Amino acid sequence: MKTASFLLGCLLFCVPAFVTGAGDTLEIYTLLMQAETELHTLQLENREAESKLTEELAAVNELLSSFNAATDPAEYLWALQRKLQLRDAMDTLDEMYQLGMAKARYRKGLELIKIMYEKVLGLDHHFTSLKTYQNIAQLSNPNNYPEFQQTQDLIKERLKKNNAVQLPNLLTANPLISATFSLVASFVGDGEPKSKEKDLEKIACILDFTVQMHTDLNLIYYETEFLKESNNNLKTGCIQLFRDYAKIIGYKVELDVCRSSDDWEAVYDLLDDYILKLEAAATKSRDDPAANRELMKGIANLEFSIDRLLDFLDKYNTFIGQGEKYYQKFEVIASNYPNQAACAGQLPAQYATLKQDIKFSIEKFREAYNIAELTGSKLKDLLYGTNN
Repeated sequence: MKTASFLLGCLLFCVPAFVTGAGDTLEIYTLLMQAETELHTLQLENREAESKLTEELAAVNELLSSFNAATDPAEYLWALQRKLQLRDAMDTLDEMYQLGMAKARYRKGLELIKIMYEKVLGLDHHFTSLKTYQNIAQLSNPNNYPEFQQTQDLIKERLKKNNAVQLPNLLTANPLISATFSLVASFVGDGEPKSKEKDLEKIACILDFTVQMHTDLNLIYYETEFLKESNNNLKTGCIQLFRDYAKIIGYKVELDVCRSSDDWEAVYDLLDDYILKLEAAATKSRDDPAANRELMKGIANLEFSIDRLLDFLDKYNTFIGQGEKYYQKFEVIASNYPNQAACAGQLPAQYATLKQDIKFSIEKFREAYNIAELTGSKLKDLLYGTNN
């Protein structure tokens, strides 16, 4: 039982350092090392104290086995009482050990939530700072290209001379219809063939790029919106996790407020007070059923909080893996324009910026936000105590 308990205690912390930015790597590495040392120290101290009690209990048992009819009854009674005291002491020691491990895991869990919230806020800033939205809006609509607009106005003027039909404003705003109108109007409008050809050459790459890439670019746009919304949900989940996590010890301030006011010491003080109450219950739990129930419930609440944290980490890792795959797909899509070489001189700067943003995002998801070490079979083996 103690081996499984210790393994569960090491679950969050006895793992390789995360692949993150330099600052985060140092912070998490320090957290892991401190936690590993603290948990290992608790285990050693418990073993040492347990060994002493076991040795004394063995001596008392040996003494009891040596008593006979001539033994002083008072001495025999003392030995029986001492045996019961030692057994109670061993039970109390085990409860204190479980409580100490739960406290250590819980506190490190709080510190990990603090780091994870910064990660999620970093993702939020990442999505906000990207120019993907502006770039796609510029790239997918030919009306946003000055060259196209100038040539389209010229074509419209020529068309008016022989045809009074004009494209309604509603349809003019539609990029595909606008492109089709300009292409058709250039053939039926007034003007010399060479002039028409020259006009078409000016906008050929614009028309080709916007028509061929319109659907793909909009796919990138909407799926990026999906990722952004998913991150918002993740942020909401982290805030709710902290709310549920901290209410156990009586802390009711929201995570964003705690972060902005740097109120973490108040959280840790409440944790200390909570543990003191449980320690007091542990000393009375042998003779007081109510105290024993309080102790068991308190430890269970702390353990349940760890389970909630693991669930959030799993969701976070799933999102990061999903985000990297999405951006890898975006990279393929953005690089899939077949006439890049022929139209290199006429494609807007936003196209190159979009591809740079996508590569940058892949690197961020792969390196700055990835904490995939917390997933996999090894983690589950530790969780269920099957890893020896």
